[in-house]
Formats: sequence, structure tokens, C-alpha cells
Amino acid sequence: MLNNNKTSSIAFRTIGVLLMSVSLITTVQAEAKQQNAFLDAAGNPIPNDVLLLLGGANKSDQTTSKSSSNKVKKTLSKKKAAKKVSRINPELEEELLGALKAGQVARVNQLLKQGVRPVHKNSKGETPLGVAVSRGWASMVISLLESGANIREEGAQGVTLLHTASARGMTDVAKVLVRRGLSPNKKTDKNWTPLHVAARYGHWQLVQYFIQVGVDPDIRNSDGKTALGLARHLRHMGVIKMLSQVTTVASLDRYRLKKKSSKKKRKKSKARK
Repeated sequence: MLNNNKTSSIAFRTIGVLLMSVSLITTVQAEAKQQNAFLDAAGNPIPNDVLLLLGGANKSDQTTSKSSSNKVKKTLSKKKAAKKVSRINPELEEELLGALKAGQVARVNQLLKQGVRPVHKNSKGETPLGVAVSRGWASMVISLLESGANIREEGAQGVTLLHTASARGMTDVAKVLVRRGLSPNKKTDKNWTPLHVAARYGHWQLVQYFIQVGVDPDIRNSDGKTALGLARHLRHMGVIKMLSQVTTVASLDRYRLKKKSSKKKRKKSKARK
């Protein structure tokens, strides 16, 4: 009889423990459902990041993800705003020009990466692009143009960057400028083309290049000189040989013409007397 009572008591206890376990599991699942509507095969809640990948996140998760993405956007916009401020910093723009003149290429590249504009012009009229062109730094010219430098900047009397490159014999730089849109037919206030300038200084490679890209060798400057006439005057034999094959007009010397006309006038006035 005692054994039967003990057996029934143990059975009741076991049933009680099982009921408590089932109740606990049910409570955990209910809480999980309140937090997350999706459970895995073992009855455990699926992590939110997995749900986001599956596209099954609930509204609270979507709200959280939206708020985090908004924070990221705000951070990026702040960075862009800071970058824009650096672009209009006159002190850094002046430093960029100074670094370029001093040949500090690493510092120049660093400033360009920070967004500093290469547009500063000092009291002498020097600009970063003008310095790079005059020194024949073709790769730096490309970097400056890609950073916003003005390819159409002009000096006194309408001298363009291509005229400057032509005077110094910077063939690679001239090719970069033409490829980037600077016209090789652009004239100065005195009607000098880049071909005139290249011929004047005897840079036959540039003369050859300008002929190839279609610069008219028959154009006369304000003194009536063609590119061939300028080359002959200074005896640049290689340039003379090249231009004599394509030039079809005579080069005029307006100074001599004026001198001759003045002599004729004097003779006529003397004859009248």
C-alpha cells in the first residue's frame, strides 16, 4: 500500500514538472512572437538581420533600418558639405599655387584630393594651370583640368595656354590641351596662331603637329607675316622646309612696305618742288 502511494506521488510530481515546462515554453514563444513574428524549425526566434535579408522583417525592424540609413545619409551629406567648404578656401588655393611653383607635386596632389580648386591667380597673373603648362608637366595639366582648372584662361593680348606651350616647345602639353578642347586656331589680339609662335621659335615638332590638326599656314599676323615668313626671318631651316610645302601665300612685311611707301611720298614731294 505504501509503495502504491509513493508511486502515485512521484507520478503526480512528474506531471506537474512537465506542465510547468510546457507553460514556460509557451510563455517564451509568446514573448518571441511579440518581438519577432518568425521562428525557426526549433521554435527559436529568427534574428532581425536574417529577416532583413529575407525581406520578412516586421515594421519595427524596417523603421530601425530606415533610421539607421538616414543616419548614414546625414553623415555623408555632412562630409560633402565639409568638402565643399574646403573647395572655396582662398588660403588653400594660394598654397596650391605656391606648392606647384616650388615643385612640391605630392602636396599639390594632396590638396587636389581634398577638393581645393586650382583657380587662384596671384598678383603676377600666374595660375596653377599656367605654371604647369609653362614647365611642361603634361600629367599635372591633366590633373588640374580634371580638378576644375579653366583651360580657356588667357593672358595679356589674348595669349592662350596653347600659345604659351608653343613658345616653350611643350609638344606633349600642347597635345593634351588640344585633346581637352582648346582650339589650335585661336588667335591673339595681334592675329598670332600657335603655329606662328612655334615657327617663330623653331619648334619643328609642334609645327608638324599643328599642320596635321589643320591649322592654316596661310594666316598672316598683324605684321603681315605667315609662319613661314617668321621661320625664314630667323633661319629655322627645318621649319622652313616643312612650311614651304604647305604655304601658298607670300609673307608680307608691313614695316618695310610702310618704309617704301614713305620713300615714294618723299620722292614725289621733292619732284613737285
